[in-house]
Amino acid sequence: MRKLISAAVIVAAVAASAWAAGAHSHLDPKGKSETISGEILDMGCYMAHEGKGKKHAKCAAACVAGGAPIGLLTKEGKVYLVVGDHENEKPYLEAKALAGANAKISGMVYTRGGLTAVIVKSAEKQ
Repeated sequence: MRKLISAAVIVAAVAASAWAAGAHSHLDPKGKSETISGEILDMGCYMAHEGKGKKHAKCAAACVAGGAPIGLLTKEGKVYLVVGDHENEKPYLEAKALAGANAKISGMVYTRGGLTAVIVKSAEKQ
């Protein structure tokens, strides 16, 4: 009887661990973990009039503080939409604080419907 109870406890523990891992793994496993460097943009100004660079930094910071979405422009000219992880928004808020500056963003990258986005796991100024 003890062996049966021990086996049941082990099976339950393994099942609970697997469930817990799945419950907190809300991100699509088809994404790719990457670290990308570039300028943090406010997407409103970038799309409207290609607002970027040092002379646009103050405007970018103001627009992002006002709610404009953010992006990351690489030196190769690729733009990523930068989005927050619903379970941990702190790295996204750190990325927002870098609007107009060069930064390094790490996170999961996804492309859907022609749009490429990075879900921020960490952000640091370069």
